[in-house]
Amino acid sequence: MFRQQIRLALLAGGIVAATGWTVCANDCCQPAPCAPTMRTVRVKEWVPEKYETTRTVYRTEQRQENYTAYRCETVQEQRTRTCVVNHYVPCQVEKCRTVCEKVPCVQQRTECKEVPCGPSCLDKLHKLCHRNDCCEPCPQECAPRTKTVKCWVPCPTWEEHTCTVMKRVCERCPVTCQVNTCKTVTRQEKYMCTVNKCVPECKTVCETVCVQKRVPYQACRTVCVCVPCTERVTCCRMVCHEVEKQVPCPAPAPCPAPCATSCCESSPCHSHGHRCGGCGGCGHKLFHRSHDCGGCGGCGGGCS
Repeated sequence: MFRQQIRLALLAGGIVAATGWTVCANDCCQPAPCAPTMRTVRVKEWVPEKYETTRTVYRTEQRQENYTAYRCETVQEQRTRTCVVNHYVPCQVEKCRTVCEKVPCVQQRTECKEVPCGPSCLDKLHKLCHRNDCCEPCPQECAPRTKTVKCWVPCPTWEEHTCTVMKRVCERCPVTCQVNTCKTVTRQEKYMCTVNKCVPECKTVCETVCVQKRVPYQACRTVCVCVPCTERVTCCRMVCHEVEKQVPCPAPAPCPAPCATSCCESSPCHSHGHRCGGCGGCGHKLFHRSHDCGGCGGCGGGCS
């Protein structure tokens, strides 16, 4: 705020200085710089100010208070209730069941058994050739008696001979026979059995139960409470004051090059108190009495 007011004051001073009278010299040298012009302006300043005031604050205090609390206690009570009791009574019931029995029976089956074979053609031929031998054939043909002797074999050779051996052959022939077996036969029979029948009965019983009850009692506890209190404090605030200050005016714009002779003194507009613009905007006639530049139109531009 304060800086904006200073800027406005400087801008106003610059406009006033720019629209003021200008001085036009009759010589060709530059004029000497003028001393800075000071002016008085009123500005606003914020000044800190201390003051005393009263405020309300809250502080925490501990207090003792009584309250009603509850504790749980177990109390025994006698209660009567009606319940249903089931009794089992034995009774005779006739039931039917399936029984499996083994019954003997005769079945006809076809089985295979081992029987002795008849004499073959070779056996018959052998019997015919040896009919003068003993009646009973030998169970096994005896081999001839041999002995081992040393002999010189310069070149051993292998010979194959066909020999006859006895081989047992079994033939299977079906035979039908009667066998005694047992077959399973099922039948239904009735029997008596004992079962337990459930009979419900209502009865009243008295029992002792434990019940939880809340018992009130007085207790004391410490609580924290906020208590308002008033206190005086010193505070600081900013106060706006208007003060007068001396500030320099902005420097005027430099004058243009002076004319050879003053044109404002002999001009008709100069005698009537007008300003001449032919010399680049020369000012008051007091500064141009000894100059003559050929009238208001001598330098061009005319009067204003």
